Amino acid sequence: MSKDALELIEKVGLLPLVNVSDPDAAIQIAQALSDGGIDVVEVPLRNATALESLSAIRRAFPNLLIGAGTVINGAQALSAIEAGADFVVAPGLNPETVKACQSKGVAIIPGATTATEIEQGIALGLDVFKFFPADVCGGLKAINALRGPFANVRFVPTGGVSFDNMAPYAESKAVLAVGGSFITPKDAIAKKDWSAITAAAQRAVDASLGFTMGHVGINCQNVEEANDAAAKFSRMFRFGQREIDISFFAGSAVEAMKKPSFGANGHIAIACNSMKRAIYHLERRGYEFRFFKNNDAGEMIAAYVTDEIGGFAIHLCVKYKS
Repeated sequence: MSKDALELIEKVGLLPLVNVSDPDAAIQIAQALSDGGIDVVEVPLRNATALESLSAIRRAFPNLLIGAGTVINGAQALSAIEAGADFVVAPGLNPETVKACQSKGVAIIPGATTATEIEQGIALGLDVFKFFPADVCGGLKAINALRGPFANVRFVPTGGVSFDNMAPYAESKAVLAVGGSFITPKDAIAKKDWSAITAAAQRAVDASLGFTMGHVGINCQNVEEANDAAAKFSRMFRFGQREIDISFFAGSAVEAMKKPSFGANGHIAIACNSMKRAIYHLERRGYEFRFFKNNDAGEMIAAYVTDEIGGFAIHLCVKYKS
């Protein structure tokens, strides 16, 4: 369960807070978030009814991934797990809290913003940490610096993250998911405007996915035709031309296939921040995939949707880096 929880958090890409004193309101917020595409929530233990809210959400949504946040000791962690928490989030790194969660096979995301804390966490068998407060502690610049000596560590930044600054976090391979209360705004909760929370969730999902145009693929009949097509685009627009095993690229805009591939006419590639995240959300929306491609390092670089549009196959790709 511990590993499964972290994997789902990575696929969702977001960790919104449900911070209310009314358990009935907590249920409504969880429903609104799910309606907006987010099936994971964190209930911070900041008020007397937090565990009651957590339990209420668990009863209402058995399949929702629910975490307990602001957990500062082992006893709190065990109480949260008993109340139905699938994972625990802590503001700092307390070995007692970590070991309590591990004894129950429950994922723990403790806070760590220094090399010393990360080393202590790694010694406890952890590789995912909450980065809090993100804005005060240096944000993505600090996260990237810490990834130098700790290449396999990933972070959940929270605290000061908002719609205005979340994009760089969502694009970073160092970030497992983005957390915060900006997805569940206080004014919407005060007005019981659950549709506003659904809209915020949808906006957060879109920002997390970061879909943008990748390139257009042209089905050519042979190597010579593909080379000629790419060369023409390169001359016309002064794109650089490069060859890979199956095609020629004109810059990052056009791919000329050496032989016909998926799609009656070719394909359209949509770039995204995370292949795992994009596949999860598209499958959640009802789309199916028929083909996946990995590079030599085992990283997924393409995922083809089953349906074609206008004679073009559609595939996801990682964002092009110049």
